[in-house]
Order: sequence, then structure tokens, then C-alpha cells
Amino acid sequence: MVFSLRLALRYLFSPNKGSFSSTASWLAIGGLSIGITALMLTASIIQGFQQVISEKLSSFEGQGRIQHILGNQLDLSNPKLDSLIQSNSGSFSPFIRGVCMVRAGSHADGVLVEGVEFLPNAISGDQNNQLNPNEIVLGIGLAEELKINLGDKVYLQVFSSGASSSFFRKIKPFSVKGIFHSGLQEYDKTLAYVHLDDARNLFGYDNNSVSGMILNNAKVSEIREQISYPYFYESWRDRHALLFEWIDLQRWPAYIMFGLIALVGIVNIIAAIAMIITEKSSQIGILMAQGTQRSDLKRIFMIQGGFIGLLGGMIGGLLSMTIIWIQLKFEILKIPAEIYFMDQIPFSFDFPVFGSILIITFICCMLASWWPTKVVSSLNPAAALRFE
Repeated sequence: MVFSLRLALRYLFSPNKGSFSSTASWLAIGGLSIGITALMLTASIIQGFQQVISEKLSSFEGQGRIQHILGNQLDLSNPKLDSLIQSNSGSFSPFIRGVCMVRAGSHADGVLVEGVEFLPNAISGDQNNQLNPNEIVLGIGLAEELKINLGDKVYLQVFSSGASSSFFRKIKPFSVKGIFHSGLQEYDKTLAYVHLDDARNLFGYDNNSVSGMILNNAKVSEIREQISYPYFYESWRDRHALLFEWIDLQRWPAYIMFGLIALVGIVNIIAAIAMIITEKSSQIGILMAQGTQRSDLKRIFMIQGGFIGLLGGMIGGLLSMTIIWIQLKFEILKIPAEIYFMDQIPFSFDFPVFGSILIITFICCMLASWWPTKVVSSLNPAAALRFE
């Protein structure tokens, strides 16, 4: 084994200037490292995109929402709901949702109004999440269309009531407390937050009635089991299932496409080792004439293929992680937020996938290096040394 290892390293790091063996090995390492880098960056972008989208949606929607299966109001005094709230104190936040017309000067647009007691984490972060009566928080897309700024006054106009089917108009003024930017058009152009009491007044809800409850608790599975008809639980992932189906649909074609680049590097290993065996046929013949077993000779080139896979994977992995770190640190690569839900290319250190890529690559390199060594089994020492 030591003998095979020494010869494999000598062929790989040949001290002779212009050695074909060394040049072919390093070209194979370079090609493989480029393929590994492309594949890892692809996996990182896909994971980063899903992670950013998930964080944004969960910060706006909460972990999930409890609503009536027919879209009716929830009566918080209902024994079933009251028992659920009491047994999970602090886990729920009520909300009221309805559609209004928002006006600012001569500009008007439709808006989905959500009445809450506290602003979502996506808007407030960890501080100043209290929303006072007569205040409103709008998305940046809606604010730009209405041409409004912080402190301006807008008017919400309701055309129907949640408590009555009769048609009437109700107009209420609000002061713009904040303007948020999520990068999601669904929120930035259509959503506005007001205080829960203002929403009750606008949509005609009773004091104990809400549209639903937002779940903000890690014990989702336990609480979900306690919810039964006529109520249902909808997570943020269920609500945006089509978006995540699209991400999953794009994942494997992207892996296959960029995996072909790594496959080219593996094919280069086959070609490089085959040419090295041809170049070193006379030396192989000498070794065979001196009693070296064919299995030991095969092991030399398999070890060389393994080193090529190991070095190519390490170089590709370090290069891809360096690019990811630079992007996360300095945000160099920008993209249009109105199309991609974010203003920069999202990268993420997906270490399980990175490890899987490196392991699979190493195994493929070992298999690729085994294929050309079959020539050694049929090599005739006399023919190899005929012109030596």
C-alpha cells in the first residue's frame, strides 16, 4: 500500500518539468474543482432563496393561523376557543382582516387591512412593535402609488360591514406610522396594518369577535391536534404552497444541469489516467518484470484518481465557500427585488448538501479511476519493453 501511494503521488506531483502525468492530473483537478464550485453555489442559492422566503413569510404570517372553515368570524367567548386560548396562554394573537379603499389626496387604491395588537416581527423587529389607535403601517409599493410619506394622513373607506349585509360607507382617517419593505409584492402593494380596535370599528366586529388567531408558538404540533371542526389551522407554508412547489420543481433540474459540469471533470479523470497509463506503459512493464502484482499497479492509479477527487473537491469547496462568504459579507451581487422577492442573490451554507456533494464526487472519482486500469490487466510486459 505504501509503495502504491508513493508512486501515485510521484505521478501526481512529478518533479520533472513539463511532465505529462503531472499536467494531466492538475488539469483534471482544475476541471473537477470548477464543477464542484458551480454545483455547490447552485445548491447554496436554492437553499438561500428558500430560507429567505421562509423567514419573510413566517415573520409576516406567524407560524400559522386559526380560522373558521367557512370564513366566518371567530367568537373568542366560545368554550372550545376559550379553552384552547387558556391552555396555551400567550401563544395566540387575534387579528381582523378586511378589504378597504385607501385614499391620500387625489390618489386611491384597494388595500387589504389587517387589524392587530402588535406589528409582525418583519416590520418591527424586536423593538417598538406596539401599534397605537388611529395609526397605520403600509407597504412601500402602496406608499409609492399613493405618494405618501411618514406622518401623512390617509383615509380608509369601507363599503360593507362584517356584522351586517346592508350596504353603507364608513370613512376613518389614519396617520402613517411606518412604511415597510418586504420584497414580496403580495405584501408591499396590498397590505396595511391598523390597531385591532380600529379594525373592529371599521368592519363592524363585536368586542369578542375576530377574523382569526395568529399562532406564535414553537409547540405547533401539540396545538394543532387540539383544533377541530369548524376551525382549521393553516401554516404559512400551506398558505404559500405553490411557491414552495415551484422552488422544489426548480431544485433538481438545477442540480442536474450544474452537476453535468462536475461530470465533465470526472470524465477528464478517466481520460487523464488512461493517457498516463499509456505514457507510463514502459515503467509499468518494468515493474511487472520485477514482480509487482497487477493489483498493486491498479491500486496506484486508483489512488491517483482518489487524490484528484479529494483535491478537486477541497479546492472547489473552499472556492465556493469563499464566494458565499464574500456575498453574505459585502452583498456584491444585486438582483431586482420586484422580481425575485429580495435585492441580492441569497446564499446559504448548506453543509449537509455540501458534504453529500463531496462524498458522491469522491466515490465517482474512484469509480472513474478504476475504469482505465482495466488496461493494466491485459498489458504484456514484453510488448511494453520492446523498444526500451
